[in-house]
Amino acid sequence: MLLNKLKITAICGIFFAFSAPVMASEGIGGVWKRDGGDGGKLEFFDCKGKLCARGVVPLPDGSPPPLIIRNASKVGENSWKGDLYNPEDGKIYGGRVVLNSPTKLTLTGCLMELLCQSEGFIRVSGPVSGKAAKAEESAPPSNSLPSAEE
Repeated sequence: MLLNKLKITAICGIFFAFSAPVMASEGIGGVWKRDGGDGGKLEFFDCKGKLCARGVVPLPDGSPPPLIIRNASKVGENSWKGDLYNPEDGKIYGGRVVLNSPTKLTLTGCLMELLCQSEGFIRVSGPVSGKAAKAEESAPPSNSLPSAEE
């Protein structure tokens, strides 16, 4: 009896250990629009246990929207850090995403962690469907980011 309880506890522990990274970004998943700005939208989704975001609207030349945030790691409750790609200048900055509430988040980009700029976003729609997120995980990136050396 005790052995069976230990097996069940171990199986549950393993399940939660491997499912925690995926569940971490579910609360932030979905489409968000820039608060009070030009209405730019980002879609946040899980990418192999990390947080990613891409633009929602295809580029003027018809190519898919770029990944703006790629592989951000959870650094605290409702907080992620990762690379932030700025399509306006083609550069990569240090980025931080904070989920302030279920309907508001703050995206901050920093140059050498000294000069930072933050923007607020409000939720437009709920989490990305499981199929879309799974397809994104398995597909190679359609628009690769330039390397940090460029």
